[in-house]
Amino acid sequence: MPPKRKNTETALGDKQAAAKTAKTATASTAKDTKEKKHKAKPTKAEKAIKAQAKATAADLEAKASLEDDEDFDREQIGPAGISKLCEDIDVSLETVDMLVLAYHLEADTMPIFTKDEWAKGMKKLEIDSVERLKAKLPELVERLKDPVHFKEFYRYIFMFAKDSEQKCMPIDTACAMISTVMKDRPHEQRFVEYLGVKKPVKVINKDQWHNFLDFSDTVSEDLSNYDGINSAWPVLLDEYVEWRNEDSV
Repeated sequence: MPPKRKNTETALGDKQAAAKTAKTATASTAKDTKEKKHKAKPTKAEKAIKAQAKATAADLEAKASLEDDEDFDREQIGPAGISKLCEDIDVSLETVDMLVLAYHLEADTMPIFTKDEWAKGMKKLEIDSVERLKAKLPELVERLKDPVHFKEFYRYIFMFAKDSEQKCMPIDTACAMISTVMKDRPHEQRFVEYLGVKKPVKVINKDQWHNFLDFSDTVSEDLSNYDGINSAWPVLLDEYVEWRNEDSV
């Protein structure tokens, strides 16, 4: 008989343990349900912004004739799509506008916008259609007048325009970017001319790119304040000055 009592106690203990587990699970479920009920719901503004991003991506896909772009893989907007977008918002690929847009989209590779970059960028800019982008873009370009903002933008261009697998920018690409980004700034035309005529290098590295902006901002167009002794410009810029001096003789 004692063994039977032991089995009875064991069974009772198992039953109590099961009941305790069930009670704990019920309490946990009730807690989760309560937390879900009290969890903050997205505001109307948040819902609207999310909807805007989706609508804009869909609008772009419809308007940019992306199916005609051989690089389009349903996840990115390639050259043909971007070209069509330029038509829709009345800007030229030859101007700085699309580079400014790429900067605000934080795009990684030229000339491609991924759908993720597009959606996040439109959400950040609070743009919900191509028409609103057309209205907003001039304001974004205007911000380049701020020196600090322009410097950030200028440095971004190097990373965007170069091949992602390379550390330098091909000289042809660099000349095109300088002519677009630095248009009408000191040394823009003459430096591009120098690179094309003398062909001193085949690529532009990051240090040369960054320093050219500083050079343009500090050395006058006529080179009258250029200090070849105490300055620490990259050799490429010193050679540019030598070429200018020889050309003026």
